[in-house]
Amino acid sequence: MTEQEVAFESRVAVNGNVKLHYTAAGSGPPIVFLHGIPDHGMGWRRQMQALCDRYRVIAPDLRGFGQSDGPQGHGNYALTHLVNDVLAVLAAEKLTQAAIVGHDWGGIIAWWLAIRVPQVVRHLILLSAPHPRNYLRAVADPANAEIIGYVRGFQVPGATQMLDIDKLATWVADPQDKQALTDSLRRSDPEAMLGYYRANIPLGRVPDLGQLPLVKAPTLVLFGSDDPYVPSSAFDGTFREVDNVTAVIALPGAGHFIHHQAAKFVTEQIEAWVERSPSSFRHLG
Repeated sequence: MTEQEVAFESRVAVNGNVKLHYTAAGSGPPIVFLHGIPDHGMGWRRQMQALCDRYRVIAPDLRGFGQSDGPQGHGNYALTHLVNDVLAVLAAEKLTQAAIVGHDWGGIIAWWLAIRVPQVVRHLILLSAPHPRNYLRAVADPANAEIIGYVRGFQVPGATQMLDIDKLATWVADPQDKQALTDSLRRSDPEAMLGYYRANIPLGRVPDLGQLPLVKAPTLVLFGSDDPYVPSSAFDGTFREVDNVTAVIALPGAGHFIHHQAAKFVTEQIEAWVERSPSSFRHLG
């Protein structure tokens, strides 16, 4: 379906006092797309255009981003609130279950949604987002200081002054998409962007998450082998966190933003994963 033919709907969900803007299109089995940082809901434009003739595609601006509210105080960006935001979007769409696709921080939220509210996740697809346990271990590992040092940089006083909106959008190659992201980031709250890191990744000793419920949904993980922000080793052992079929696919030569860099391939992988009923993954014969 071409861009001109897609009728994107602008909608609002509410979680407490926080209004969450989301874009939706199409009809059919629902797929919810959760963006990362620095991005916005329409960063999934290519996937949404390609899938909306067969699926109901839904992409919120995470709290603090784009047209969604950005409540003040880092505590408002704790993962409990972020998970409840996704539940609010599902409620606004009158959905009890959906396929969940998450990139970067959207992927971390997707993992926690699948861990804490497993019944709402029909399929789970993660892009450039290791399981939270492995991500925290990667942050804590001194061997990764160079690649994940930016996480600590985001937590120091005055970090918001270092955020350059134009530089934050340089990862987008398409001029139209880059302009859309730049406009969205100008509406976003820089403190909110950093709030995700400050509320959820402690500056001191990184905690071990201990025993967590295994993810029940069939889980697909995609990452770029040349991701400059997440070490490939953080994806090792992903299958130990999932009680279902788990596929981990490395895209050679790709970086962090694979939904843009390998848009067609990523879309094809998403569709192939979600078109199968969850029960079929349990019975592979």
